[in-house]
Amino acid sequence: MKNRIPPILSLWFLITIALAIFVGISFSDDISIGNHTLSKGYFPETLLAKEETLKIDTITADTVSVATKEIVIEPDTTVHNVLIFGDSMTHNLAMSIARYGTKNNYKVTGVTWESSSIPGWRSSDKIRKYISQTKPDFIIVSLGSNEMELKNFDRRIPDVEKIVEQIDSIPFIWVGPPLWKEDKGVYAMLEEALPKGVLFKTDQNIEIPRGGDHIHPSRHGAEVWADTLMRWIAHSPHPILTEVPDSGTSTKGHKFIYLHPND
Repeated sequence: MKNRIPPILSLWFLITIALAIFVGISFSDDISIGNHTLSKGYFPETLLAKEETLKIDTITADTVSVATKEIVIEPDTTVHNVLIFGDSMTHNLAMSIARYGTKNNYKVTGVTWESSSIPGWRSSDKIRKYISQTKPDFIIVSLGSNEMELKNFDRRIPDVEKIVEQIDSIPFIWVGPPLWKEDKGVYAMLEEALPKGVLFKTDQNIEIPRGGDHIHPSRHGAEVWADTLMRWIAHSPHPILTEVPDSGTSTKGHKFIYLHPND
């Protein structure tokens, strides 16, 4: 007995052949038979149009993503009072920053507490006191120089966090100490304890001329330090106006407070 092809398979075979012919004609040029022309349909255009739409959507998404990364934060022009406080490295730095205040129309108050440390500021009432007195729009912290001899830097992390807590919601940056010897962990500690982006790493940005003790920046060194710091602040998470002052710009009208160790 001869094997017969089931009718259902014959039907599917004919449908497949017909579909293949339809697709082939759709993607071919128009076919002319005598005086009659068979025009291709819009089937291929529809498929290709969908594919092209998907590509356009993808490019648009990528473009939006790139544009988002290029957003630049404008300087805060509403800053009128800047408070800078810290250890003995702070005084000349504050005076140099005050020149920027004169140029850019904000008042600078510098509070230098000689021989002070991070836990000293954390446990005193000085931060809240000077914030209350000066009502700053922006704060610069200059601490860490007197932590360099520590053997366990992790002990300072809660103290740094408490200082940040006392600063509350006021925009601030923390100026890392200008090291005069090998760093054994002070910068790693500050990076761990502080919010991302607010730490200015002094020694990674500049070599500072020192005074007679070869530790504290000289007056000129403080000016170089301030110039570099202010350029960094302009691109920090909290930029303020940092137009460079002339060399003879006065510090008149700003306030500088110097505290001794037992104050």
